[in-house]
Amino acid sequence: MKNKIHLLVFLFLISCSSIDSTSEKKIDNCIQLADEIERIFDVIQVEAYKSEIYRNYSYIDATKLDYVNEALRINKIGLDGLDNIIENYVISNSDLQGVIDGFYNNFLDSRNANTALEEHLISINNEWNIQDEVQWWEENQEYSIKFWRTSDEYRDLLSSKSQNTLTPDPDFVVSESYPKGVLRKYCGSL
Repeated sequence: MKNKIHLLVFLFLISCSSIDSTSEKKIDNCIQLADEIERIFDVIQVEAYKSEIYRNYSYIDATKLDYVNEALRINKIGLDGLDNIIENYVISNSDLQGVIDGFYNNFLDSRNANTALEEHLISINNEWNIQDEVQWWEENQEYSIKFWRTSDEYRDLLSSKSQNTLTPDPDFVVSESYPKGVLRKYCGSL
């Protein structure tokens, strides 16, 4: 009987230590978390900047499947990056949680809109004109960017990383003037 009790205590301690070791694997550092969220945001910006498809998009012709697929590719980078952050970091800062929530939900909504558009373009063999696209958006307003979820903290990140000039620099996201460390402000005094 005594051996059974020792065995039960031993098994209990092993199970408790495995739970503790799992939680210990998460990084609990506000600055690292802030920098990692911002890094994911910046990777997306650089991917969009380097994209030949985005660079050559006319904005006057109807959207084509290659553009939608590129949007979905970049969107996946963002969602995968955020999933990795959620899995590997302790997120106890409410402002950074707000950035993550707004970022994640915005990208989920973007993915849903682009997936619906992709399905439509496949169904029409990628053949349409700008009037057809306008009609599609009118009939599918639930996918409009005006309904995409976000947060004040994520909008603040977008604003912090935007150019505020009359003569925008097309290479801004890879320039020395591109802001870095903007989310660290949520980690208190530095």
